[in-house]
Amino acid sequence: MHRVLSGAPASPSPGGEAGNRPLYTLSVAVDPSCTMKDVRAMLLLQNLEDIGTVLSTTPSRDLLEDGKFEGSFEILIESDAGEDALRTVASGTDITLLALSSPAAAQEPGPEEEAEPPQVQRATKAEKSREIKNIRVDIQRLDRMMNLVEDLVINRGRLEQIAKKHGIKEFDEALNMVGRSVSDLQNLMMGIRMMPLERIFNRLPRVVRDVANHDGKEVEFVIEGGETELDRSMMDGLSDPLLHIIRNAVNHGIETPGVREAAGKPRKGSLRLTARRDKDNVIIEIEDDGAGIDPGRLRKKAVEKSLMTPEAAAAAAKDDLINLLFEPGFSTAEAITDISGRGVGLDVVKKTIESLKGTIKVESGLGTGTKFELVLPPTMAIIDVMMVHINGMRCAIPISNVVEVAQMRTDAVHRIGSSEAILLRDQTLPMHRLEDMFGRTQKSDTLVVLQNNGRRCCIPVDTVDGQQEVVVKPLSRIAGSCRGISGITIPGDGDVVPVLDVNTMI
Repeated sequence: MHRVLSGAPASPSPGGEAGNRPLYTLSVAVDPSCTMKDVRAMLLLQNLEDIGTVLSTTPSRDLLEDGKFEGSFEILIESDAGEDALRTVASGTDITLLALSSPAAAQEPGPEEEAEPPQVQRATKAEKSREIKNIRVDIQRLDRMMNLVEDLVINRGRLEQIAKKHGIKEFDEALNMVGRSVSDLQNLMMGIRMMPLERIFNRLPRVVRDVANHDGKEVEFVIEGGETELDRSMMDGLSDPLLHIIRNAVNHGIETPGVREAAGKPRKGSLRLTARRDKDNVIIEIEDDGAGIDPGRLRKKAVEKSLMTPEAAAAAAKDDLINLLFEPGFSTAEAITDISGRGVGLDVVKKTIESLKGTIKVESGLGTGTKFELVLPPTMAIIDVMMVHINGMRCAIPISNVVEVAQMRTDAVHRIGSSEAILLRDQTLPMHRLEDMFGRTQKSDTLVVLQNNGRRCCIPVDTVDGQQEVVVKPLSRIAGSCRGISGITIPGDGDVVPVLDVNTMI
């Protein structure tokens, strides 16, 4: 257990030791339409402390974090990250940078000023020598280094094909040594980019406390697994979805103390945020012991908003009803407040999580609570794939999604409505022929069984060419997004091969 919500606000953690770094004054403003400007101000200060030391604010930090300010405010920060980094951090969601200035640096002490004692000078030198062990590196430089590592992997694949063609033993031995070095460099680069999730989690207790105070509720907030690491590129995109789900849990889920006591529950509600690693994936769960989601209210709202006919709503399964929460404009709140009721939020949360190639799942029991589960895949651009041919065209399937390869028996294939399924070892699996992507083929007699988030399906393929380590590149803006394709890869022979997105298939 990492942290339990307490009544006092967390003390600011400095972003680095005070020293002779440049001083900057930032003038920023929070969007007037923002419903929780205190939270936005707090997140901004914490983000700035990641790249420097916040020396003072006008008005004071306590007033900012309590939301007792109007319009703009100023921040005095000491940082060696540079103006570009400060501008980037100070231009986030609902935050506008009005001005950035650098006061004149402190002048060197004149000859009339007393010189520092020798022991102070020695201490300063020792501190400087320690500082050298940790340096700040722009994330864009790490991205460029990662691109170079990806180029090495592509070229290594090309060399492996040449070595296989000519059968030169000495070349094979040297290539194996190069391959190990490239793999070590790749793992090192991925390790450098990883950051603990507690950098996001530690901002959330304040949000819980503010929403609970606003709604007159008592909430115990528990955080576990903050040490779980995630790629830096995903951290920024994860902050707002977590913020919204946490606010929803307190505002929609947990009841007021009187209602909880009448239902035989403790006065204080429980909200738990946990993170863990499952194989290559990171799983984040947000669970409360509140009122849960009422299927009857979902049916009523679905009919009111013309998302379902009364007959379809009455026959809809619970999971289908819960998925309505992710429809734009859908809200079960009876009244619009500063925090909820506008129907804006969970649809954006789902789109954001899917843009990170992740999935979101909701489980709820009426009167017992609700659990949101976010599954985030590894962001490694270099992955192991299975190369297959479908209708004479080659495509790649992430090896982490492949369960097995089996022989397809036509007598085991059954048609269910407009879909097909196959009976494989007493288990019925949906079968997707992918004809809309690769065209119709007559010789697919091999099945590849796929799995994602506990659900399985299978696809027929012509041949399986084996396993290969490849670099996955995102589709260009010109090509746009293509459902079912997560990216493309270029193996050693120079062909452009699509990588299947098993998540959208299942």
